[in-house]
Amino acid sequence: MTDQNSNDTPLTLSGGVRSLLPFARPDWPRYALSAVLAAAGALCRLGPLYVIHQALRHLVDGSATRTDFYRLALLALVFVVAQYVLLGTSIWISHRAAFATLYRLRLRVGVRLTRVPLGFVTSRQSGALQRTISNDVERLELFLAHALPDLVAAAVSILALTAWMAVVDWRLALVALATVVAGLWLMNASIRRSGKDQLGEYMVAMGRMNGSLVELIRGLPVVRTFHRPGQLYGETRDAVTDAARFQARWGRQFLPLYTGFQVLAAGTVVTIAPVALILYHTGHLTAADLLFFAIFGIGYGVPVLQLTELSVQLGHLSLAAGLVTALRDAGELPETTDLAQIGEPAMEFDRVSFRYPGDQSAADALHEVSFRAGPGTVTALVGPSGAGKTTVARLICRFYDPDAGTVRVGGTDVRDMPFAQLMEQVTFVFQETFLFDDTVAANLRLAKPDASDAELVAAARAAHIHDTVMALPDGYATRLGERGGRLSGGERQRLAIARALLKGAPIIVLDEATAFVDPENELALQEAITALTAGRTVIMVAHRLSTVAGADQLLVMDGGRIVERGRHDELLARDGLYARMWAAFEGAQQISVSAAVHAQEA
Repeated sequence: MTDQNSNDTPLTLSGGVRSLLPFARPDWPRYALSAVLAAAGALCRLGPLYVIHQALRHLVDGSATRTDFYRLALLALVFVVAQYVLLGTSIWISHRAAFATLYRLRLRVGVRLTRVPLGFVTSRQSGALQRTISNDVERLELFLAHALPDLVAAAVSILALTAWMAVVDWRLALVALATVVAGLWLMNASIRRSGKDQLGEYMVAMGRMNGSLVELIRGLPVVRTFHRPGQLYGETRDAVTDAARFQARWGRQFLPLYTGFQVLAAGTVVTIAPVALILYHTGHLTAADLLFFAIFGIGYGVPVLQLTELSVQLGHLSLAAGLVTALRDAGELPETTDLAQIGEPAMEFDRVSFRYPGDQSAADALHEVSFRAGPGTVTALVGPSGAGKTTVARLICRFYDPDAGTVRVGGTDVRDMPFAQLMEQVTFVFQETFLFDDTVAANLRLAKPDASDAELVAAARAAHIHDTVMALPDGYATRLGERGGRLSGGERQRLAIARALLKGAPIIVLDEATAFVDPENELALQEAITALTAGRTVIMVAHRLSTVAGADQLLVMDGGRIVERGRHDELLARDGLYARMWAAFEGAQQISVSAAVHAQEA
């Protein structure tokens, strides 16, 4: 949760409630009923104390009969039963409302994720999104189902006890109230002294420590293989040490004054008892009332302690609320509802400039990029890492919208067509292929739900993955496991390409889609892609120049600009960046072949 601005975290009770109440508004009638029942239950909780007070009065003045004590015992039983019935019903209602709220909230977040720019999703770690949707949303249940009724019950208990004590003796009620107020002042002072913003720093320190521990565990096989544990262990040790030092420093700042609050809130009887004894000896307090304050004074600060514990929990929960709110209210991709007129399946960039949101660097990711890719052609984007190739591919599919210029599909600005219509025109094959934990057939039919078995086989054959699928235990009915774990990296990519072929969109964007293809299948895959270009526009992002040497148009990018364009032979003749890249590629190929020959001879 370290990506959230922790400095805005409210650590006070009111601040935490303000940040969390918006989630409860849609179900406020049920939450209100739960709060009313919790308040009634809190009053019933005081009932047995009232019975004790009355019994003490009867004992002191000697007026009690056996019937009176039976009646008081029965009344205490009624209060206890009513307390549990009311509080239990309150919690049941609040849980029903909380689960309805979480259900609606998760749906809203899920729907919002389908409408935000895809770059909003891809720029975040999948683990962070999963944690927010699952864990952080679930943590809100603690506030919605428990904190609301507990807050009301604690507040009603404090008010009722204070009023009751004031009726019995206003002077001792003031003493008790002053003790609690002094304790609250100490608590606020401890928060100010330790710095209210340090909760965010604490979360950062704990996040770094947890992340380092996870990295250590995941990296153990590599570390032990190379017998170099020092650096990784050292980083983990430093993260753990820093977290421990921070907690120790924060504790030294926070605990002295906070301990004073705990003592005063839990020990109000210590201040009440001397004053009560003085009033009793001076004849201003009866023996029954003295016993009343001796008993009630012990428990007077308990609701206050409950409120402060809730305030600390709310400070942590408000961090989760901030993350969920940011995801729930993420800006949607501007989208029209009117279908656009689509011409021939051409792709065009017209003086497009773009900088990634939040990027503080001086240079744009793309600067006035212009090109046209016509139907039935292959346009390849090549260049060094960070040149802007993948950014071009992402703008085609509206991961983001350009800051300047226009991206056109079929002669229409992509911003002037519904996203669903754009996706009917474009198929995107990612470098990191994602396959669901489902059957091969189900993963393929994601592109075309009504595809026949024959169509699945035809697409798989074209991508040269059919034989691999048939070798699986149940063929096309085989479940692939989490993220397609039954297949190798190259096999997953070929299956993803088969899925793209099955969709049949007129424009295909391949972002390093051949990165994991093994050498023996590279030629076959190139033949499949060549067949795919008939009547279609293909945009390829590639580092392996051998896969794009036959492209109709090569766009050489560097620093977010197109610095060269043309066919393979033309670019070699210019002796520019592409020629140097090709020479480096051939040199690497010769080294690889030489190493293989030596290995065979050995």
